[in-house]
Amino acid sequence: MNKEIRQAVSTGKVILGADKSIKALKLGRAKLVILSSTCQKAVKDDIEHYAKLANVPIYRYPGDGAELGLACGKPFFVNVMVILEPGNSNILNIGVA
Repeated sequence: MNKEIRQAVSTGKVILGADKSIKALKLGRAKLVILSSTCQKAVKDDIEHYAKLANVPIYRYPGDGAELGLACGKPFFVNVMVILEPGNSNILNIGVA
């Protein structure tokens, strides 16, 4: 999964962060939401609500925000990310939980 995330970040279009992710869900631009295991409950509830309304699958990343950030190739925590365009990755074909 880390390889697919890294490839989506480098070749596709992704959004990192809760506020922009919620906006993308509201606008119907999101294709997949990825939540880290340490995402705050209030943020997670909002993301899940809007993802359900937009019929967007959610992948629950097993690692924490630091591990998801490293998977994205970023030197900071990432608790929420949205895939807008997968690029060369096969990330949209993963099993969602």
